[in-house]
Amino acid sequence: MSNETIPETGAESGQSDPAPAAATGDGTASAAPPDNAPAPSVAQEGPHRAKSKTKPKPTITSIEELLRFAYESNARLLDLPKETLKRLAITDEGIESQSALVGSLAPTDPTLSTPFKLLQYAARQGVPLKHAEDADLARALNRLVELALVALGHSPVFRVWVDQLVDPRKDPQLPTEHVRNEALRVRADDLGLAPEQFKDADRERLIKNAVACYGLLRVLQREWTLDQFIDASYGSIWENEAPRAAGLERAAGEVGASSDLSVLGIVGANYLARSARLDRQIAQLRDEADAARNRETRLRRELSAAEEREQSALARADAFSADVVRLQKELAAERDNRVVDKSHMTDDYETLRTRIIRRLGDEISLLTDGLHALRNGAPNVAEEFLDRSLLALTREVQQLKDASGGFA
Repeated sequence: MSNETIPETGAESGQSDPAPAAATGDGTASAAPPDNAPAPSVAQEGPHRAKSKTKPKPTITSIEELLRFAYESNARLLDLPKETLKRLAITDEGIESQSALVGSLAPTDPTLSTPFKLLQYAARQGVPLKHAEDADLARALNRLVELALVALGHSPVFRVWVDQLVDPRKDPQLPTEHVRNEALRVRADDLGLAPEQFKDADRERLIKNAVACYGLLRVLQREWTLDQFIDASYGSIWENEAPRAAGLERAAGEVGASSDLSVLGIVGANYLARSARLDRQIAQLRDEADAARNRETRLRRELSAAEEREQSALARADAFSADVVRLQKELAAERDNRVVDKSHMTDDYETLRTRIIRRLGDEISLLTDGLHALRNGAPNVAEEFLDRSLLALTREVQQLKDASGGFA
């Protein structure tokens, strides 16, 4: 969560900021004049009048006294020294009685002025309540925030949203615009007041205080950043207070007449810082867009080259497929030819075998006769049989050589 500074909330737009309660070094605080008090004239600002209007300053020594002072004072803002707050006793046992005191005083504050004072004072100290090094101050500020929550829970604006106030993450969520609408719907009888006791001006103050309380609470809970607080304030309050269709002169006059210079400075600095962040983000996004375009160009080139390689591969694949088909046809034809050749070879083999067997049989017969003649003392007859057999075998061998192409 961002550690942005919480703005020091001034008076509502269109009204001058009342003087805050005066603080003294001894831990006392006095109320500033009420919001609707007329500004004193120059003649009235003399020493005698200032002295005659000085009121006793209440001494704050307990949380209970601080609560009564906050509810009874007409000052719009609390102005209490930190040292006084540190000296206040904060105990777990006191929370019940203090909550009961808030419950008894809440009906006297239909416009939520007091919870606004408590939350604005806690925020103005600039202390992160959950991580404060100053434990005494943090405990006191946390107690003020807790009691402000109790006070908000007694208002018809927040009565059914107490769980969401305590836990910002709890569903259903509570948007700022809903807070404004709830405050707009509040009527005098919702507050137990007669119609003349709750006028339109009181409703307007209730709306502004309710929205401000909600925003301050979310900031103190470290749930909102300063950007979110300012946007919510603008969308729910400031936008409705701005003059409609204000020209250059009127707009400049309104800004120039404002006494909330610190608030204007905070809001202006926030928007300028936000604009600078957006400019940096735009520059970064442009760089990323340029890089993305470069990557796109490179990837397109790579894709085109890949498509060309793919087309070439497809063409080779088609050629290979054609070769496969051709070779398959040739293989089938060769298989058919081999079947025919085998049949012919079988026939030729059988013919040759039969002829050789017949030839060898004839020659064996001649050789047998020649051998018989040789044994019986007729060598001439035996020689004739040998010549005839040798001639026949020679012819057969020559026929075999001729049939094999002369390579036998």
